Amino acid sequence: MSTKLYWYWGLAQSAAAFFLLRGFDAPADWAGFALAHALAVGLSWLIALALLGSDSLLKGRVLTRAFSWFLIGVAAVPLIGPAVGLFIALFLRFGTLYPVRVESFQKVNPDVLMMMQKRMASRSIPVTEALLVRGLSRDEAMRMVGVIGEMPWEAAKSSILRYIIRLCPYQNVILMAVDLLRQKMDTILADIAMLDQGEPDAESCHRIASLYHEIDYLNLAEPLMKGFYQQKACDFAVRAYHLRRAEDSALVAVRYLLEADRVEAAKAIYEEIRRQGSYFFPKWITYEFEFSARLDDRNLFNDLFLLIQSGGGVFIPDKVQQAARAWQKLLTSAWL
Repeated sequence: MSTKLYWYWGLAQSAAAFFLLRGFDAPADWAGFALAHALAVGLSWLIALALLGSDSLLKGRVLTRAFSWFLIGVAAVPLIGPAVGLFIALFLRFGTLYPVRVESFQKVNPDVLMMMQKRMASRSIPVTEALLVRGLSRDEAMRMVGVIGEMPWEAAKSSILRYIIRLCPYQNVILMAVDLLRQKMDTILADIAMLDQGEPDAESCHRIASLYHEIDYLNLAEPLMKGFYQQKACDFAVRAYHLRRAEDSALVAVRYLLEADRVEAAKAIYEEIRRQGSYFFPKWITYEFEFSARLDDRNLFNDLFLLIQSGGGVFIPDKVQQAARAWQKLLTSAWL
């Protein structure tokens, strides 16, 4: 914006101040003051319009009819009004509003945002596919199911197939999706039946637990049966631990128990491993942090966080350290 507007504004303000301080002895003095003041008000509005209009955010949210009348009303006050109106426009355009907002967004932990993005990805992919299912023709839908069938099994794949079953208008496409889910489910159940014969040993129990967990992890079961398969995975994992009494078996059992929200049972196995002495800290640090969160054990969390801050947690995974720092920020902000 040209600096001439500022010069003209300064001259108009000086002329208005001159007429106001000298007094009004003749009608020409009144006319001169009114002209100078009107020119100062108009120039204040033009400068504010140029300043606020150069920013897309301010242009859409600040330059409204109500704000315009407010600014003109403030600037209409003799002598001091145009200066206040110009200050408001300069403050909105060059003030500290934007740096404060940027700083606030930078305080959000990027690891927390990444975790939220990963958690939402499993939902956004099936929803996106669901929105496209109804618009596909029969041939396109069949080709899509064929391509999905060749993909490796993941939780998102099962969710997409379930959306196809619910929303696709073509019966043969629905049957293809149902057949894919059933084949995978039957394969896992057949492996479980083959292993669960007689009295399975520790290896067989561990394998059965992983297969039941795979049903839950791949989202193959109906929602009503999900808890049943979680329970089965936990039972066989605990059984494998009791048969072997090894640290690796305990890690698997604790993981499955925590996923099934059986925190007390998982904590009991963890404490038993510590009492036995077969305890390797880097393998358990992740679960110790989770115990401190699930059981609201502030002392345990503070001890582990102090270990990270002191440099002793060199064997702690980076993701665990980042999550601990993020939770520490959350606890600090909650106390504040």
